[in-house]
Amino acid sequence: MPVVILGFWLILNGRFTVEVIVIGLIISILVSLISYRFLGLGFASEKRAFGKIFQIIAYLISLVGAVIKANFAMIALVLSPEIEIKPQIIYFKSPVRGDFAKVALANSITLTPGTITVHLEEGKFGIHTIDAPMAEGIESSKFVRKLKNIEGGH
Repeated sequence: MPVVILGFWLILNGRFTVEVIVIGLIISILVSLISYRFLGLGFASEKRAFGKIFQIIAYLISLVGAVIKANFAMIALVLSPEIEIKPQIIYFKSPVRGDFAKVALANSITLTPGTITVHLEEGKFGIHTIDAPMAEGIESSKFVRKLKNIEGGH
């Protein structure tokens, strides 16, 4: 937390002098110690939080990659001489437990071209796909694995 507070201090200050950095270090350490005391936090919980942040960033990077890949698949489907699509709705039980993970999975599926989440209730997903192969393995996709890691249930 002190690093984040110091970074915020330097951004708000706009100057990088020795005096500004020293005052920022002192203030960031004091604010962190007070926060730890009143919020009941410690270094271990802060370390877990930063680990989660890095996992979420990795998830978002893989989501962008999947969206790009799905865009090319949709372009190939649209530009093919014989468009033979088999739209379908599939249902599957969510392997993720938390509400955040379920919503993130639903939105990730919807952001990926060719698929849209049409139903999410009590952990059961309904996904519409424009072509049947797009739905293969969706319940055990890399999105699900990464979200389970973020939840802490490898």
